[in-house]
Amino acid sequence: MDETYTMVGCIDFETDSYAISIPVLQKQRSNYVYIPKTDHHFIVTDFYEIEELNYRVHYLDEQMPVTISKKTPVPILEAGRAYIIDADWNDTEVYANHPRLGKEAVKAFISLRSRMGAKSADVAHVEVEAGIQDLLGTPVRSKYWISKFSALVRSAFTSGQPSGELLRTMEDARLRWIEKYSTKTTLKLVLQLMQVQHLTLQASQARKILLRRFEGILATKGIYIPKSELIAYKELFPEGILPAIRADAEDHFDYWARGGQIGKLVNDQVYTLLNPVDQSQSRKHEPGKWSLPELERILLFFTVLGGDDHLLEQAGGFFHPLYDVLLADLEHYASDRYEWTSALSGRVRQGFLDDLSRITDIVPTDRAPEDDEWMKIIGVVLNNLRKLEVLARIVRLPLRSRDSQEVAIKGIDYRLFDALKKVHLARNVRQIDVLLKADGN
Repeated sequence: MDETYTMVGCIDFETDSYAISIPVLQKQRSNYVYIPKTDHHFIVTDFYEIEELNYRVHYLDEQMPVTISKKTPVPILEAGRAYIIDADWNDTEVYANHPRLGKEAVKAFISLRSRMGAKSADVAHVEVEAGIQDLLGTPVRSKYWISKFSALVRSAFTSGQPSGELLRTMEDARLRWIEKYSTKTTLKLVLQLMQVQHLTLQASQARKILLRRFEGILATKGIYIPKSELIAYKELFPEGILPAIRADAEDHFDYWARGGQIGKLVNDQVYTLLNPVDQSQSRKHEPGKWSLPELERILLFFTVLGGDDHLLEQAGGFFHPLYDVLLADLEHYASDRYEWTSALSGRVRQGFLDDLSRITDIVPTDRAPEDDEWMKIIGVVLNNLRKLEVLARIVRLPLRSRDSQEVAIKGIDYRLFDALKKVHLARNVRQIDVLLKADGN
């Protein structure tokens, strides 16, 4: 089942006068039709799948969505025309929206709603409890399950204040689903269930649930947690996961047990990443085999865990060889401004091209690069600087909480790089000499 279907028409009971009808729903790529199951306040709590309707369908000119936990549209057929009524409209609103609808039809709708709403709260709550127990019998990690649960909760509170026992039943159902599926489904669905209207969680309890969820995902995915999860948790825990665990821990021992387990997991996985069993696959001395997005995701991972927490110091230190190689490369081929101004002015030295060819295969071997080739070469050089800045924040704990613009690396000629950035942006290699002279050089 899905949580939303499209209302394409309504049942034509073929009466001689008006008829309060039932929505007919469909979904894409399905031959079945569906009708909504509602409570006595028109709240959709589920859908019935109908293989054969056995009634004629009056199709609508405009289709509309029908969603679990929302109120269903109420179709009225009169004189061969369908009028779609909002379940909450009073008679004045019905006439304002459908002035051609007959008074008897409006009275029938108002009367039906009144009779349905008169059902006692006790009876309604018994139905809700039965629905909750049915949901617990077949829990699934889907948006449909959460929407159906939300619909039952809304139905319970719309009918009147639930008893303490029913409240505990609903809260227990939510917590049982979270315990079973929170690490196996998306954060969006977990948050949606935590934010079900009327069943509010205290901020401390919500943080505890989300923190435990992250620890569970970390235990299974480790340093390969998807970037989308990391970004979401950075917003949820801006102070970092490890500081949040320190605040959440029952005592000092609990923090060290949880934090130490995370530190060991991260250390082991980062070491294996940089020192694979097959050493021919090792990349710890080869910056060209690392993409900027991959390094940025690793930095994000460290930042989300807690940035400058000392438990992450060793794992970050494993990247030092890569940082040192890339820094040495940049100091070698991007430290001589005269070399660059000469090369971009057309007086390129073969030894300089040989240096550049070690970082990219764009460099031609038998001639000076054309302007468009220089643009690509400069792009690689600038990309390597960005890699170095990311690596600096990985290996140095105090830098992890800073932006790249705040990171200054000793040995890097930033005036030259600023000029190269402007050349790359303007796509004019001849500007390099003017730009550097404008800086007083």
